[in-house]
Amino acid sequence: MSEWDAKTAEWYASHYGEYATNRVGLDQVAISPDAVVVDVGCGTGAALRHASARVTAGRLVGIDPIPRMIEIAREKTADHPAASRIAYRVGSAEDLPVDDDSADLVLAFDSIDHWADRALGLAQVKRILRAGGRFVVVKDGNVAGSGEARKALTDELQQAGLAVIEHKDMSGEGVRFGLWVCEHAASA
Repeated sequence: MSEWDAKTAEWYASHYGEYATNRVGLDQVAISPDAVVVDVGCGTGAALRHASARVTAGRLVGIDPIPRMIEIAREKTADHPAASRIAYRVGSAEDLPVDDDSADLVLAFDSIDHWADRALGLAQVKRILRAGGRFVVVKDGNVAGSGEARKALTDELQQAGLAVIEHKDMSGEGVRFGLWVCEHAASA
């Protein structure tokens, strides 16, 4: 599916809306109860709803460029116990509708390959992260299993001023994926 629109949003929500990487990946990440968490390419909002159990005093913000996907995320979150702490906004990775230096944690779970301009998206992630904030990338299928592809992504992250502090290949709940944890490198 190369063109994302309302129809593909419906398809994605029905096939991958509660995809296991949202839970398994997030369970690997330290999150403070008062964190501000931004999910870039939030899809149905599954990762944010899962994170809300640990982010009990913070805010959770989902960004997705497809208006229908945001509608679906809002519908799925409407009756959730943390609904008042989860907000969804239409926006792209390349123009995040989030204030500078406001996020403690930014997620890109199975979304970074869909960004139109990855370098610009990474610059936006760095812009919204507080100093010492973290950016977590999950790529389903371990970046096609290629060491060269993993190195290329690691290089891109570091060139954007996001220091890769951890990378690991993961599996669980029937999925395999690569997980990168990066820190805002203030000097870059």
